[in-house]
Amino acid sequence: MRAKQAIFVCALVAPILSGCEYVKLLRPKVLKQLTPDVVRLVNTLPDVDDPNEAIVARLFAHGGVSHAALGRDGIFRDKVWVPENEFIWKPAIIRIPRGGELEIEFHNTDQTLHAALVPSNPERQALMLPMRTAGRIRVRLDQPGLYWFGCPISNHAGRGMLGLIMVGGEVPAEAKLDRPKQPRP
Repeated sequence: MRAKQAIFVCALVAPILSGCEYVKLLRPKVLKQLTPDVVRLVNTLPDVDDPNEAIVARLFAHGGVSHAALGRDGIFRDKVWVPENEFIWKPAIIRIPRGGELEIEFHNTDQTLHAALVPSNPERQALMLPMRTAGRIRVRLDQPGLYWFGCPISNHAGRGMLGLIMVGGEVPAEAKLDRPKQPRP
């Protein structure tokens, strides 16, 4: 019976993972952990350079990944929560396919004061989040890359309140680094 279940699960998951270079995920022990968020992250990781891949993968385990929706007005939008009694952003990773404006609606469901400090062009944006409140922040991220955000209060970022905005797109030739891949210790 277990063999039939494993074959059934593989048949269901194989189309999701097609084109994905992480074939080792097809082990039965791992298959039960494959949620749509995990599959999206795994398919995103080949776009991230080696030194950052491990960091992004660790961050995902805390809060997940989300793909911001593009509105009719050309602005990307997403929502982020601070769960009660947890020092994390949920989702911890927001992905947008290209540069532009991103509006993030933050919800603090915790019983602690938090804040969001988010990078933007030309300067960072800050939003205070008192207990059990919500607020919006709009940032402009013109170039592809990784943009870190966090909670600057006390040691909240050190306890896990770090987030990442992944902006896709083609990097201009003059901005690309011309160096070989670096070994990780």
